[in-house]
Amino acid sequence: MGKAKVSAAYPLLGVLLLVVVVGGVGWLFLRPGSATKGPVNVILISIDTCRADHLSCYGHPRKTTPCIDAFAREGILFTNVISPVPITLPAHCSMLTGANPPYHGAHDNITYQLAESNVTLAEALREYGYETAAFVASFVLDPRFGIAQGFNAYDAEFGQRATFQQRVFSERRAGDVNHVANAWLHKQVEEPFFLFLHYFDPHYPYDPPEPFASEFSNDPYTGEIAYTDRCIGELLDTLKRLGLYDSALILITSDHGEGLGDHSETRHSYFIYHTTTKVPLIVKLPERREPNRVDEVVGLIDIVPTILEYVGAPIPSEVRGESLCPYLVNKRRHGGERYIYSESLTPMRYGCSSLLGLETGKWKYIQASRPELYNLSEDPGESKNLVEAYPQQALLFKSRLKALLEEQTRITEDESALTLDQESLDRLEALGYVGGGTTDEAFEFETSKDDPKEFVSLYEKLARAMELFNQGVYAEARRLCGDILAVRPGFVKVYISLGKIAMAEGRVEEAVTHYLKVLEIDPEAAEVHNYLGDIRAQQARLKEAISHYREALRLRADAAADRENLDRALRRLGRIDPVRVRAHINLGRALFHLGRIGAAGVEFRKATEIDPRYAKAHYEYGTILFIRRKYEDAIKEFEEALRFKPNYPAARRALDAALAVRDRSTGP
Repeated sequence: MGKAKVSAAYPLLGVLLLVVVVGGVGWLFLRPGSATKGPVNVILISIDTCRADHLSCYGHPRKTTPCIDAFAREGILFTNVISPVPITLPAHCSMLTGANPPYHGAHDNITYQLAESNVTLAEALREYGYETAAFVASFVLDPRFGIAQGFNAYDAEFGQRATFQQRVFSERRAGDVNHVANAWLHKQVEEPFFLFLHYFDPHYPYDPPEPFASEFSNDPYTGEIAYTDRCIGELLDTLKRLGLYDSALILITSDHGEGLGDHSETRHSYFIYHTTTKVPLIVKLPERREPNRVDEVVGLIDIVPTILEYVGAPIPSEVRGESLCPYLVNKRRHGGERYIYSESLTPMRYGCSSLLGLETGKWKYIQASRPELYNLSEDPGESKNLVEAYPQQALLFKSRLKALLEEQTRITEDESALTLDQESLDRLEALGYVGGGTTDEAFEFETSKDDPKEFVSLYEKLARAMELFNQGVYAEARRLCGDILAVRPGFVKVYISLGKIAMAEGRVEEAVTHYLKVLEIDPEAAEVHNYLGDIRAQQARLKEAISHYREALRLRADAAADRENLDRALRRLGRIDPVRVRAHINLGRALFHLGRIGAAGVEFRKATEIDPRYAKAHYEYGTILFIRRKYEDAIKEFEEALRFKPNYPAARRALDAALAVRDRSTGP
């Protein structure tokens, strides 16, 4: 169901809640398999980038997670949980919608957002009477990416970072997340709540605090997990002190794992082997402390239906996962063998085929230019490709994969597309997410493109070059870029990286040469036009700067930073006099307050003529036109304001009002 349908699904919610209060009936919050009544608080904890096999309760040889181990001894531990995508934003979109990426539409951290038409777990629970709150630890889950839908409170504030690296990475430690979450928990007394906590520490770069830095000096990634475990233990202790632990439904999971060199992948987002797609999931039930272990294959998309069924809330029709509630009461699920989906479109950014996977408990199939088939029961490390040995099995999986994609591909690229400013792209690149190139969401089984397995070494070199660039090790970064170009001379991302390196070293014209090379290969590389505009603006070659900024704006029309750059260059060239613009705006406001509406409109119109890209001037002039009942003209001005400043709430409200009045006045 869409957003409107969600509201329509709960028309009697207020009446039902009244029955609960007046009649003392707790049926709204009945728990499956339990006669206990009362509201069930829900707490979902996500440990970013956490490989299941690095938790000691999942078999790690060191005592890495004593707090989570103790938690697991009181609940149900699922051993075979698959994430649909090894990338933070889309994986969390799946975790919070119960749908795979083809359905919810987000496939990457770069150029994607969770479309508004999706229904999130927070929305479903809020409609059901829950207070909803989230405390996240990384810029990757910033509200601008659509992930905050349905949360009454969504805390993604990272404060002022002391160092350049902290500002770029924009993350906060698990202890800081606990601090703000604890303050919120102390205020929760009456209403049932849904709390989502996101810990980012195991994500690259690995930098655990002491004593974990010393204890895991040779394995800082695992040290980050151990530190996060301690923070989770502290959070659980807080719940116990507040009397919230025993009565809560608590889930601990992860969005994806980490390559750590397996399959030649250092980090994540490229391949879909179990190193990056197999995640932990532990569920503690209210008022029950009965350990159990479930070895059946399940998906990250099963979390939403499990929670909603457990608390008795309706499950939106958009959900594609299955409820795990039968496992929570020691029963087996009904139905045939499950096929769990996974994907990575990242290789497509470099001219390779996508990776589309489907697996059961025994078999796993990966569709690529060179398809792969693994017998997981005999080869859990996915090292022996059996496509040629079992061609019929591979064809069966290929057919099922096609059918799943046909059934689940719903959101169009336009709905989920997002244009990021350069600072945001730089932040994501600093976390190891390599941009550049485009993806194709047609999900065709391409066989003519390069196979991702053949390109992974170059991908790793590029990621390493970016890492070295962020660390200021320019010579080595430049050498790696040269190695890549020796194999792929047309790889535009490398020329962009070389341009950044040259700029950092003060070799401006060398950077220009690299950027112009990019435009020879890809004339529509908007970010390069922006870089060249910056360089020419710094050199006071303003006409050239304006030309590049205009081209960048043409290519990504909704990028606010490009508009600001263009306006700044135009002002420097004398084509826009900001003093005159402000004078007309201020005079217009003064005239308006004196009741001289017509004269005020003249001043606002003059401001739009001097600076046609000044959103506030269009808004002010549109307001005058609206007051004078010139609705069509007012609508045009409000639309202009939003064209130049899409995030302009006052103009948006004014446009909606003008459209409503216009429609009423012209209606039948």
